[in-house]
Amino acid sequence: MPLVTPTLGEIPQLLEAQLRALIAAPAGATLLALGLLLLALTALRVAIGLLGFVYSYWLRPERNLKRYGGWAVVTGATDGIGKAYCEQLARKGLNVVLISRTESKLQDCAAELRERYGVEARVCSADLSKATPETFAKIGAALEGLEVGILVNNAGVSYDHPEYLGEVDDQAVYDMVAVNALVPAMLSKMVLPGMRERGRGVIINVGSGAATIIPTSPLLSVYAGTKAFVDCFSRSLDAEYAPLGVRVQNQAPLFVATKMSKIRRARLDAPTPDAWAAAAVRQIGRESSFTPYWFHGLQRVFVRLAPDWLINRQVMGIHQGLRSRYYRRLAKQQAEAAVAAAGEAAEGAAEGEGEDAAAGGTKRELRRRK
Repeated sequence: MPLVTPTLGEIPQLLEAQLRALIAAPAGATLLALGLLLLALTALRVAIGLLGFVYSYWLRPERNLKRYGGWAVVTGATDGIGKAYCEQLARKGLNVVLISRTESKLQDCAAELRERYGVEARVCSADLSKATPETFAKIGAALEGLEVGILVNNAGVSYDHPEYLGEVDDQAVYDMVAVNALVPAMLSKMVLPGMRERGRGVIINVGSGAATIIPTSPLLSVYAGTKAFVDCFSRSLDAEYAPLGVRVQNQAPLFVATKMSKIRRARLDAPTPDAWAAAAVRQIGRESSFTPYWFHGLQRVFVRLAPDWLINRQVMGIHQGLRSRYYRRLAKQQAEAAVAAAGEAAEGAAEGEGEDAAAGGTKRELRRRK
């Protein structure tokens, strides 16, 4: 029997007839019901996720931070996110201990907090990139007798520019591991006994979307690796101490307009330190790993929906572009420096020749007078 090819106008009718036959069959009806159920569950999950997103970022009430204790401690406190965090905590009425490297900057920031918010502010100068047992002993002495309710491990070190690990300076690797991983662990260990004894407290570790949101961060491998430590350390420590009343939280930003990111002007995906810190303070004591700024949270949703290979390829392209831009700028600076040095040398030679000519003229004049 020859096959009869349906016309274009008959295809919808044939599909409708087959669908009706499938629905009429017991197995077909079951499959249809399961499909509709799966669709409904998916829609419900999306709706719950959307409502949860809106609630977390805009509707969830803030906690009274003073109930954790009268003092907050912030590392990297004189610039960027750290300074903004100090201001936000002082605005909530907490006294603040500022830890950073430069004594003069610490004193200026502390004086500003006292004058603007009427809180007590103390300082402790410490070079955390060269932290030794003596460094931690000095910080411990500065915190002795204080009811530390909040610790913000904000100090961080990143690459000067995206680079292959084999080309990274050894000291830069030591500094990143020390500041990003060792210091948060040691300072957390320092304040936990008092928090546990009081049955309350929060430790905030400022991580990075380079480890928490992005699947991989090529050309920033050490930095991303240390921030992955921060994320796992925070979640594990929270599980360890939450039953004892102490919360530990990794707050992971993407881009923020700071000196570290080299972004000068704030934009929607790179807020000011003040905007990011304000969002971060609202989320204190919540999830053990969270992205406080709403647009970063939205980016996190889209990153998780996209395939890893696509995100990784895009990130690699961005980092390679930044690396190439750095070396072009470096070559230009070196060329300008060489031209300037050559000019100075030529000018010096000309001055030398002028001095020799003047000296020769003086000698001739003396001989003439004789």
